[in-house]
Amino acid sequence: MKSWGLQVFLMQLRKLVAYRLDFWVNFLGQTLFSLLIAYFLWSSIFSSSLQANINGESLQSMIFYYLMAPLVFRIQQGQGIGFLSREIYDGGLNKYLLYPIDYFKFKLSAYLANSFFFTLQLFAILCIYNLFFYDSTIYAFSFLYTLYFLISLLIGTCTFFFYFSTAELLAFWFDNTWSLGVALRFITSFLGGALIPLSFFPEWSTKALAYTPFPYFINLPMLIIQQKITHEKVFEQIFISILWLIVFYFISKFIWKKGNLVYSGVGI
Repeated sequence: MKSWGLQVFLMQLRKLVAYRLDFWVNFLGQTLFSLLIAYFLWSSIFSSSLQANINGESLQSMIFYYLMAPLVFRIQQGQGIGFLSREIYDGGLNKYLLYPIDYFKFKLSAYLANSFFFTLQLFAILCIYNLFFYDSTIYAFSFLYTLYFLISLLIGTCTFFFYFSTAELLAFWFDNTWSLGVALRFITSFLGGALIPLSFFPEWSTKALAYTPFPYFINLPMLIIQQKITHEKVFEQIFISILWLIVFYFISKFIWKKGNLVYSGVGI
């Protein structure tokens, strides 16, 4: 990242910190709400099944999963829906076209600042969890696996940025891409493992999903943080996720170049 990219990164962080009380209240409220729903839902499921483990998961491990998985997905979503399309719609893209900088690098720097802030929140929540509910059979700190986890998060975040950009940039041609963005987020959340662990999916579907980018967004970081994956498998999965990053990078750049040819600069 060049010096100006770092400055964009730090500037975006300052914006986030400026309203930190409101930000943390909303964040903790959403986290607690999601966790309570997961607890009551899975408590009922385990009670009805009369089993201590379902698909190799205990109630405690499921609670940990539903604490962490939404945070992982939130990190990868960065600035959320509209981080590119709104500037195409209101003509705000004009100023970036006049600057002697790479537009994608500028937006990615700001996007990663949001993700970095959410990552700090994730580790804060993880520390609180370990303080009150520590169980080495569910989560045990490992420097190497934490490093793997951060690498998978970074790759997943960059991949999601370019993957989601393919929908955002369709604003060059369409009047509204919001619905498409919502649909993509839901599909990614479901097929990536944010709504339900992929271990609960039928075996044939998990084999099919291995040929898609979805398991590498949420499922892979969760397998790593829970140390349910070997070192060799981590390297293999990270390599595949890098390939998907490259694929979506070139697709989004292609759409960007085509869109520039039809962009009028007057907004909608």
